[in-house]
Amino acid sequence: MAEQDPQFEQRKRDHIRIALDSKAQSELSAGLESIELLHEALPDLDFSDLDLRTKFQQHTLSVPFFISSMTAGHEHGEEMNRRLAVFAQERGLVMGVGSQRKELLNGMAAQEWKKIRSEAPRAVLIGNLGIAQLIEAGPEPVLRLIENLQASGIFIHLNPLQEVLQLEGTPHFRGGLRALEALVKACPVPVIVKETGSGFSRPTLERLQNTGIYAVDVSGRGGTHWGRVETLRINESDWRSQSGSVFADWGVSTVQSMMNAKELPLRYQLWASGGVRNGLDVAKLMSLGAEMVGLAQPWLQAVMLPEPMAALAAFADRIEYELKVALFCTGSKTPSELREKWTWRKH
Repeated sequence: MAEQDPQFEQRKRDHIRIALDSKAQSELSAGLESIELLHEALPDLDFSDLDLRTKFQQHTLSVPFFISSMTAGHEHGEEMNRRLAVFAQERGLVMGVGSQRKELLNGMAAQEWKKIRSEAPRAVLIGNLGIAQLIEAGPEPVLRLIENLQASGIFIHLNPLQEVLQLEGTPHFRGGLRALEALVKACPVPVIVKETGSGFSRPTLERLQNTGIYAVDVSGRGGTHWGRVETLRINESDWRSQSGSVFADWGVSTVQSMMNAKELPLRYQLWASGGVRNGLDVAKLMSLGAEMVGLAQPWLQAVMLPEPMAALAAFADRIEYELKVALFCTGSKTPSELREKWTWRKH
């Protein structure tokens, strides 16, 4: 592997600061306002009958929404991830961890996750690494990341726009499909491929069909836009800032990404994220076919508050309640019964 990037920790701090800024949010929506769930005026169930429990491998989760990957590799990130992991364990949520890239460069970085694991030994954590790092490192170092984290799965994130706009980026993606196939063959846990806010076209989803991956998280355009984040890190007088602004709303929306997937006889699960802000958004994406739905920015906002654990609990309670309301008012006892109970909203 290459030598450690001296700007790595500062870049990660920048990402957190900018991700909380409204300027980092896509001005184009995720498309969820165009989806309408089918109202059932006479549901044959009681509100108390609803059951949000969901299976992921051998784990029974309390809800089908999860804490999507955010940050790691800097001093503030460790405390944030500790709080999130403890909370995920308490509530029976899946948590995707921030990028483990630093561990490939610095073995001591694994101590952060081992320390967090000691406080949240039962948390269902999913590891995270970029495709560029997988291509360079190969499967073996990635398996060590999984072992260090005691991960229940691994996200491999695809972020071509972010890498090419980032001043320190590594836009080296040649051989990515072969690298994924090699990892799947060697990996003892599910491999989940995700975008980072720019979504998926149908041809890309089709290319992933024969890789053996467990799931694709479409992570569509509509929420935090990493092209915007990287552009906001560049001095406005730099021509690269102007170039970045050209791509400020690049990508495939979350809903269009889901539609692209619906056209295919998928050989992997479909997960969804990107601009998800409430329980009704979760319900809509599950109706479109998502098995799991991720949120990132709302958790980040909560964990940064003065009383983070209370804020996390309040947000989770709200999302859970809103999801249950959507289930009840569509006559669905479980999230899986939401499937296809939607129509296009007429304007």
